[in-house]
Amino acid sequence: MSTYGLLDNLYTAVLVFDDQLRLSDINNAGETLFFISRAKMCGHGAHEILVASDKLLENIERTLATREPRMEWGIDLDFPDAKTVCVDCIVTPVVEGETCKEVVLELINADSRVRALRENNLSYMHDAARKSLSGIAHEIKNPLGGLRGAAQLLERELNGSSLVEYTSIIIDEADRLHNLIDRMLAPVKRNRPRRVNIHSVLEHTCRIVEAEAVADIKIRRDYDPSLPALRADREQLIQALLNICRNALQAVDETGEVLLRTRIKRRCTIRNRNYKLAVQIDVIDNGPGVPPEIEEHIFYPMVTGRVGGSGLGLSISQSLIQSHNGMIQYERIDGRTHFRLLLPVE
Repeated sequence: MSTYGLLDNLYTAVLVFDDQLRLSDINNAGETLFFISRAKMCGHGAHEILVASDKLLENIERTLATREPRMEWGIDLDFPDAKTVCVDCIVTPVVEGETCKEVVLELINADSRVRALRENNLSYMHDAARKSLSGIAHEIKNPLGGLRGAAQLLERELNGSSLVEYTSIIIDEADRLHNLIDRMLAPVKRNRPRRVNIHSVLEHTCRIVEAEAVADIKIRRDYDPSLPALRADREQLIQALLNICRNALQAVDETGEVLLRTRIKRRCTIRNRNYKLAVQIDVIDNGPGVPPEIEEHIFYPMVTGRVGGSGLGLSISQSLIQSHNGMIQYERIDGRTHFRLLLPVE
């Protein structure tokens, strides 16, 4: 494989300029960043390609002149359509003898880096919270069983007394707490992967939530029919999506709208691992969104912004998707709430 062929396997954008600062090659990630093909870009000068990015041009010119590598963080890369991407840049000279033959410019999307770090931190904290919860649940279950058993024995001794009403309450509440703890720990069960059509899973989920909806809420679909099948546990995916879709329905009013959208995502980083392909599922609603004070913690157990909510739905969904090497992200974009599920195509 040639050197340039190897560059196409990198997840960061790489541009190679000759000693006249004309583009001689760009990898696939670079084409994606600039939204233009290699064939159309090659041969153009750095001043044409980076027309509104003086800082990048300055770094390239200095590297060509001094034959010394340069590195700079947080540079704004401006595009003609007024879009701006914050990037980290590494400029490396290719030196033969005393001459700099080429300059290699590596651009790393700083927004993606910050998001990846944030997701990793959230993932680790979520895992730690669930492990702590598991230990706490074990400590609660033991005395809870003893409490229930004692209430049953007392109920027998009362022999039909009106006080039996109170022992029944104790038993019922002990059972409720026991079931709540089981729900907290349910995601740790091992999944059973098989070939799954994600649109079949989504349609099954839609039928359930549409039957549960009390208002005339519209659920729209925007599916990509070219998505490949996944190897996943169908029941766990349904449960994860049900929790998110139910939240969306509860967030919107009677005139609200929920959109289910699927897309293929290429060269995707999920939980610090790179994948060539991933399935992206968006659950979008026009409700008020998550309260700002709990945005960073919504996937933790027992955190909820809804009165009467258990705070387990999103935590369970995140655990189920993570057991498939995936990730759930939350964003608020243009007044709409986006819950994005990323599932790698292994």
